[in-house]
Amino acid sequence: MQIPNFPLEIIIEILSRLPVKSLLRFKCVSKSWLSLISSSQFAKSHLKISAKHNNFSHKKLLLLSMYLPHTLYSCPLYSVLHEKFISSVNELYIPWNRSNIIAGVGSCNGLFFMCIGMYTFNLFLWNPSTRKTKKLPFSGHEYSRCDITYGFGYDEFTDDYKVVEIYGVYGIQYVYGANIKIYSLRANSWKMMDKYSDALFSSDSGVFLNGSLHWAVAHSNGNWVIVSLSLKNEKYGNLALPKYDPGNCNSSISKPLGDSTDFEPGILNWALGKLKGCLSLFCDYYKVKLDVWVMKEYNVKESWIKLVSLPYTVAGIGSRISPLCISDSGEVLLHDGSRVMVYNAGDNEYKSVEIHNMDTGVGAATVYAESLVSPCLDSTENIL
Repeated sequence: MQIPNFPLEIIIEILSRLPVKSLLRFKCVSKSWLSLISSSQFAKSHLKISAKHNNFSHKKLLLLSMYLPHTLYSCPLYSVLHEKFISSVNELYIPWNRSNIIAGVGSCNGLFFMCIGMYTFNLFLWNPSTRKTKKLPFSGHEYSRCDITYGFGYDEFTDDYKVVEIYGVYGIQYVYGANIKIYSLRANSWKMMDKYSDALFSSDSGVFLNGSLHWAVAHSNGNWVIVSLSLKNEKYGNLALPKYDPGNCNSSISKPLGDSTDFEPGILNWALGKLKGCLSLFCDYYKVKLDVWVMKEYNVKESWIKLVSLPYTVAGIGSRISPLCISDSGEVLLHDGSRVMVYNAGDNEYKSVEIHNMDTGVGAATVYAESLVSPCLDSTENIL
């Protein structure tokens, strides 16, 4: 049978809708297909189409085993939301020593930024779908891992992926102040920014949205804000908080960003996330409930809405809830410290998701979209 000679535009439309695994195999079809699939323009088209799908069919769940040596798995997000037992789980190739702790993670456009080891500071960009990896140069700091937080995102104006490193020394009295460096993938180098004074940044990875990274930040006067850092002009900004319940504890002072093991029930601990393509705020009233807020319109205070309140009163739930995504029907996929669970507000029930090969527990979980984006600039598969 003779293969039809479709116009190039039709071929691109068809291939752009296929999974990454199939596209990697199709590179062997011909030299022209190899060149097409390896091009940055095709990677853009494929990523754009994947992002348009709202049914999670192009999304994966990345799972980290709880104990060393670490193992990473991926499974279809759609299956996790709709099946009781997940058997379609793939173990991922890890380009570093599995005995090292994964101390920091951020993702953007299918690429992951990973900080490997508590004190070795091996920094990697990694695409789990294509198995391509790049080790970043040492940033030059001289601080321990506990003093550092990271952020990772994409600057579309310069076609560049950037890593932000925030570090400082916090004493008993919390001398607030943050030193900040930015790594550019295109330049393959770090540069120092102006110090951000009077600030204690969340230890959570920065949330990338709308061209900026976002952190929860505390000031020495007790006020808490959302700080943004634009990757285009590398300028700081502040986003307004919603009018949330200050908590049901005896003290009016919240105690976020710390070790929750010394919290009293009801003390507020809050963090940032990204749900439904919007900036999210997780107000965690320790061991009582977790309110999930979403900013429907970016940087518009009035657009904050509370989507759901997740109770801790249900038997078996862990000491800390981390929402991963919310389905159109309102079900919340979350990680409770050792398991992946689904919360249904209609019947106020948590259902544990059984995942093949994850019997020892899930140490961490995050949602990502597969892509062809490469972390390397020294190959034919350039970044977007």
